[in-house]
Amino acid sequence: MANKFGIPTEVEKSIRARDRVCVYCRKKMKEYLHTIGSPKDKATIEHLNFDGPFYWKKGLKESDIVICCQSCNSSRGEKKLVGWFKTQYCIDGKINKKMVAMPVKNYIQKNPRK
Repeated sequence: MANKFGIPTEVEKSIRARDRVCVYCRKKMKEYLHTIGSPKDKATIEHLNFDGPFYWKKGLKESDIVICCQSCNSSRGEKKLVGWFKTQYCIDGKINKKMVAMPVKNYIQKNPRK
């Protein structure tokens, strides 16, 4: 069964297996959002592209999705990656385009203005 974004189960499992730590802050995460623990421990689906599409049937691609902790996801909100890296949250957490996980680096390389 697909999740709320229509991402097929096998694709979501593959992404979750790849992104075992937050793609931004590199903290180890609990597997699902509803688990007990602090927000920083909870894994969330992160859409790298806020211009859409946001749903699988509308054209969402596996390369546009990563798993990050709820804290990073909430901090980023709808900010573009390059702008978000300049926020105090990222500065304090030493989160920048050189430090993030490879799927995010690949996305930035292909979409430098996003």
